[in-house]
Amino acid sequence: MAPESSVPQKVVEYVTKRETISVEELMQDLNVSQITAKNYLSRLAKMDIVKRTGRGLYQVGKGTTATVKLHPELTRLAQDLRKHFPMARLAIWSINMLADYAHYAIGRDLIFVETDKILSASIRDALIRKGYHAVVHPENRDFREYAYYDEKSILILEKNEEYGLVRLGDIFIPTIERIWLDLYYFITRKELSFAPSELGTIFTNMLRKEGVNFNRLLRYARRRNLRDEIIIFLYSLKQSSQLSIPDNILVGRKEALKIIKEMVEGATE
Repeated sequence: MAPESSVPQKVVEYVTKRETISVEELMQDLNVSQITAKNYLSRLAKMDIVKRTGRGLYQVGKGTTATVKLHPELTRLAQDLRKHFPMARLAIWSINMLADYAHYAIGRDLIFVETDKILSASIRDALIRKGYHAVVHPENRDFREYAYYDEKSILILEKNEEYGLVRLGDIFIPTIERIWLDLYYFITRKELSFAPSELGTIFTNMLRKEGVNFNRLLRYARRRNLRDEIIIFLYSLKQSSQLSIPDNILVGRKEALKIIKEMVEGATE
């Protein structure tokens, strides 16, 4: 029996309407057991409808995409927060989730917890009691000096943006495109102590090793009001390297960027 014959049409239709899917989401939304959800996604992977990108996580559609891992400390932290705040909407991630794509070992890690405003102070207090240096409403100084503290730093963001999040059990983690863009935002707007050149290296390694979902990247960039900046970055990267960056993402902008480049050259002669 072919694998697809064991996947109900309603499951295929549900999955193909999404960008990413997890075992937990399939269990909850379609009311199936864990083993059934795993079997469906395994069969859909064999059909090239989804691609496994992490433990229990899948990208919908063909092609490759870079992946992130929730390392053990973050897993324990997420489980502890969920135990104390069972009704909270939580997303958790850290800089070290990009370590597999960095040129050098990433030094001091910085953890982010995204939650609702009503619980942010209580979550901060719980984290401080556990020995973390936790900050709500982080200022530029907190991004710039996080590595100076003896305790590991956690910045708590009152953020309700759901795009680019994947549910993993009772929490959410961002896709790698969202993490990369948020780091760019924090470097350029919040003085995050992280080398821009290393962020560029991470991007090219993501692209070379496993791939980048450009649609997801640009959609989230638009929601962050960063789309034009990222288009310029991608155009410049395409012009100066042999990296595979699709022409279609530059449609309507490539000619303008060429003209701007000539204008700058003329202005500096």
